[in-house]
Amino acid sequence: MKLKNIYKPLLVLFVVNLFLISCKEKQKTIVENVTNEKILEQNSEINTDFPVYSEKGESKSDSTQNILRGIITLGHEVSSFSPCGDDKEFWIIAKEELTELYFKLTKNKAPYSPIFVRIEIIDKGKSEDGFAADYDSTYEVVKILEARNISDIDCE
Repeated sequence: MKLKNIYKPLLVLFVVNLFLISCKEKQKTIVENVTNEKILEQNSEINTDFPVYSEKGESKSDSTQNILRGIITLGHEVSSFSPCGDDKEFWIIAKEELTELYFKLTKNKAPYSPIFVRIEIIDKGKSEDGFAADYDSTYEVVKILEARNISDIDCE
């Protein structure tokens, strides 16, 4: 008799659990859609059909941080940034957001395809070891202000 009384509460718990799981999946889908809409826009300013990421309400938050424009290339053992108007090349510490954005923009392109970015960085100085030691300095990305496929007017 006691076993029959356990089935109803277990059934209720099972149904409630299914409901909670479905709510979480819906919320995850909504967040992913909002993020994708934010990242992939049309760049009407330069009349192209390239996907664009643009952060609204940008501001310089610290005097040690710089906002730079330039070209980023990511890949196996490569994480480089070349600022506009400069022949130097810097190792870039690309956080997950920048890496995901880079690979979305270069999805159907050859490996190591560069993209244009406007980023807020902190100069961490010259690295003494690893791949970063081959570069002029190491930059840590603090904030992505703009990212898109390269156009002819990027560094003018």
